[in-house]
Amino acid sequence: MIAARILHVDDEPESLQQAKEYLEGEDIVGWGNPEVVGIDNFDKALTMLETQRFDLVILDVRLGRHDATDPALAEEEGVRVLEQIKDQRFVPIIFWTGLPNRVRHLETPFVRAIEKTKGLDTLASTVRTVFETGLPSVNRALLRFVETEQRSYMWEFVAPNWEEFRAAGDHISVAYMLARRLGRSLSRPGIQRLAEELGEADVLGAPTGKVHPAEMYILPPLASNGPGVGDLYHDPACGHDAGWWLLLTPSCDIEWKKANYVILAECLVAENHPYVRAWKEQATGTAKSNMQDLITQKTGGQNDRNLYLPGALTVPDLVADLQRLVNVPADRLVELKRVASLDSPFAEAMVSRFVRYFGRVGTPDLDPDSLLKRFDLR
Repeated sequence: MIAARILHVDDEPESLQQAKEYLEGEDIVGWGNPEVVGIDNFDKALTMLETQRFDLVILDVRLGRHDATDPALAEEEGVRVLEQIKDQRFVPIIFWTGLPNRVRHLETPFVRAIEKTKGLDTLASTVRTVFETGLPSVNRALLRFVETEQRSYMWEFVAPNWEEFRAAGDHISVAYMLARRLGRSLSRPGIQRLAEELGEADVLGAPTGKVHPAEMYILPPLASNGPGVGDLYHDPACGHDAGWWLLLTPSCDIEWKKANYVILAECLVAENHPYVRAWKEQATGTAKSNMQDLITQKTGGQNDRNLYLPGALTVPDLVADLQRLVNVPADRLVELKRVASLDSPFAEAMVSRFVRYFGRVGTPDLDPDSLLKRFDLR
């Protein structure tokens, strides 16, 4: 078990020592007893965060003597340090201070503010709460995974072939291929490895040949890669249960400003889709069959009309209806929130489904009874 590492910044030696002794005696589930490193200088703390790995930072709002009632102190040094930390890396922050009201407006699930007078038991409880979110574990596992892949690539591929790289003078190729390898490694095999490391393989893993819903999306979408086909948009004015749209216009048309108008397919929140409602009312017969075809994304014929998009994080369970289309000016997209992008090959599969649905050609049926006579040997 690898112990959690906590960086505590405070200019009071007594506070540093008391917090260290108390927190190092606490057992954090999944982490054991943490290691607490105390330091009395903000600049040194930032330097340590650049060179060492910490899972949590405890900050004072201000170092040195201060008057808690002084209204002129509008911006605290600890607040500026918080912004600098955000520029460096992701690490949860706890402000443990005599001036908690100075930072209340900054509070999030990963930035907390507690009054020193509430005691060390409150500090320890807040530390445990932050670790119980699971994000420190995910953060550490992901960093370790990337470092492992990078180390393997450099030692096992770049080093043995360095003479060729050096002769070509094409160092950007090394970076490009490493980035591509990381992207591929962080797909399904990497997700499975991370899940196993986090002890959640049974929850996050998927049977062979199946995918977890989160694997379908790039969320949030990459700003440099859009808008494009397979992007999922939401109109915030409609509330979370309505106003969802799937972009069907080819990415190249949008990229090269050839699309004056774009095609959007309306997405119903799955709870409101007729198939789901019918299945809830009577989960037998046709309703059950339609529901199974929907969630397995069955293709062909009328099945291609409905594309089920499983919920993941901020994306609810949706059904894109490829018959409920709208054509709007391309510049209207800026009025909507771009929430996620379908990843490859799901975006390509969606395009194929769309083309197949509108490219259907109906033909009269052949007479099976007369045709069977050709094979009747009696």
